[in-house]
Amino acid sequence: MSGDQDIRLVPVRTFSGGAGGGSLDAGLAKDVLEAQGVECSLSGELHGELYMEVLPAAGIQLLVREDDAARAAEILAAYFDVPAGEGLEEAGQ
Repeated sequence: MSGDQDIRLVPVRTFSGGAGGGSLDAGLAKDVLEAQGVECSLSGELHGELYMEVLPAAGIQLLVREDDAARAAEILAAYFDVPAGEGLEEAGQ
């Protein structure tokens, strides 16, 4: 993220799960947002695996600028919040 001191970061999602699942999902979500031009960061990015082993309920937060929060939430919902059973027809299943 840029070095501006006045930028307020807010969490748009929290990822948790054992065996690295939370950090994998968080990384994927970060990549999706960055591909859409939304700057973001992960809390505990360097220590995510350690946090997940020691305190799995804490999770990893995906942080964005406050001004980008609504757009980021919409992007993540479009990518990750597919209702159960939808999308299977398109995959040929």
